Amino acid sequence: MAPVTCSRCGDLIRRSAEQVEVRIEYRSVSSLRRLRTWRVRLVCRTCADDECAAHDFPHGCQGEQGALL
Repeated sequence: MAPVTCSRCGDLIRRSAEQVEVRIEYRSVSSLRRLRTWRVRLVCRTCADDECAAHDFPHGCQGEQGALL
C-alpha cells in the first residue's frame, strides 16, 4: 500500500484517523436531490480545520456562525 500524503501541505498521513476525505456533491436546485458525489482528495486534519475556518469565516470574522466539522 502506498503512503498517503496530504494534498494541501504534502505531509505524510500516518493514521487513517488523521485523514479527511474531501468530496464534491451536486444537488438539484428544485428538489435538493443528490446528483453525484465523489472523492476529490485527502487532506490531514490540520489542513481540514484550516479550510473549515476559512470557509466559515472567509474574512476573518470572529462572530458566531455554523461550522462544517
